[in-house]
Amino acid sequence: MNNLFLKVDGINSKEQALVWSINAALQRNKVYKNEEHYERREKLRQEWARLLSKEAQAYKNADHPISDEQHCAAIARIADALSSEFGEILAEGRLRFGTSQKALNLFLKYLWAFHEIQMPPHCPIDSVVLDRAGIAGSWTKCDSAEEYMGWINEIRKRLTLAEWENEIWLRWRISNSDL
Repeated sequence: MNNLFLKVDGINSKEQALVWSINAALQRNKVYKNEEHYERREKLRQEWARLLSKEAQAYKNADHPISDEQHCAAIARIADALSSEFGEILAEGRLRFGTSQKALNLFLKYLWAFHEIQMPPHCPIDSVVLDRAGIAGSWTKCDSAEEYMGWINEIRKRLTLAEWENEIWLRWRISNSDL
């Protein structure tokens, strides 16, 4: 993987990767009940970053590829932990699976770009990816590992997930930037 991905996003460190992964998962996404609870939102972001780092350890230490089941379990652990602790500020009292996968998959993609892990098992699923794959769906509304894995399996028919997503994402990002 080349560093064009890191350059386009302006990511130079793991700390920036954590912040941007969470920000990207929150963009254009109704995650919170309302605009209140700023202090709790900050605590949620801090805990989310901690959980992403914790889950990423399994990918750093893996001597074999992480399975779909293991990866979906990591996504669910993050969503469930944040829902349990911060449900009172979250829309419908829950951080959805689709939002959790976006943050974890993007963070793993950054770690891959930094050569800290092998190729991640999945790519970040968002509206750009779903659109380019010709899949009708909304990652921001997805709260099901089954729906998510349906998308993953459809995309896998094309290429290796991470390489395919990186290629389409870079094309989209460059066409929408000043590079």
